[in-house]
Amino acid sequence: MRWLFSLFEATAKFEGLADNTRRDYRWLAGVLAAHDVNGLQLGTIPAKALKPRHADKIHADLRIARGAAAAHYACRYARRVWNWARRQEHVEANPWAGMELPGVAARKQRWTRAQIDAFAAKAVEMDWPSQALALRLGWRLGLRQADILGLTWTALDQRTLTTGKTGADVPLVADAYPDLKDALAATERGGVQVLICETTKAPWGGDHFRHIFREIAEAAGIPADLQWRDLRATAATELSDAGADVIALSTHTGHETTAMARRYARRTPEQFEAAARLRVEAEEREHLTDKRRNARRNVGKDPS
Repeated sequence: MRWLFSLFEATAKFEGLADNTRRDYRWLAGVLAAHDVNGLQLGTIPAKALKPRHADKIHADLRIARGAAAAHYACRYARRVWNWARRQEHVEANPWAGMELPGVAARKQRWTRAQIDAFAAKAVEMDWPSQALALRLGWRLGLRQADILGLTWTALDQRTLTTGKTGADVPLVADAYPDLKDALAATERGGVQVLICETTKAPWGGDHFRHIFREIAEAAGIPADLQWRDLRATAATELSDAGADVIALSTHTGHETTAMARRYARRTPEQFEAAARLRVEAEEREHLTDKRRNARRNVGKDPS
């Protein structure tokens, strides 16, 4: 099995994926390859020997050992690799197909303004001001971490960004937010990228950034289950709460579809109230129109 994963990772299809996706896929392949099956690592077992009942058992074991999300995505990735392998005639069947994997519950976490302020203050206190700026960029712009770390001054000046995951060109108007405009104005333009690591004097690497980010978050008292990726959902939710429709929301956050934008925007009482308010206002307008229509009909009639 390890050989099959290696073959897939050498393909142009794999190389064409976003950096973060390739990293995640390699991690999932490692999880599967290292999984113990009766004293043997799964990676050492011939791919052709795997049967559907084995795949079901692996999924059940991974749910216990790694959690529902890791088990779900590991089996989905395996299904993708076996689909490719079958086309290439490396295997005759896909044991991961038709598994009816249970869905992964959507995350509900989002950052509060107090948590954002606490993280930013702690980052500055710990001499990591670029981390404070990164958090503000992620929160305000609603972009993925890789796009924030790769953000250039040129992109900000030209007010457009090509996203790394989908290659979509999205508007980027950072000065629409006064606090972000001030934070960027106070940042020295010392390189091509906006975010420069204080110790290396170079753009942040992803692993180093995430390590320092978690250190700051822990020091600031941020819950462990609140992650960077939740900033994107926080931005989408706040935009929706403010009344932005899904077209404006997806334009702002760079989501390819309005359906995906809707998924990221957490459902809140504020959205319910806003929808109800629009409904009541429409009813009031209709009622007022009916009153005016009836008044015109009654003009000239004898009130007795």
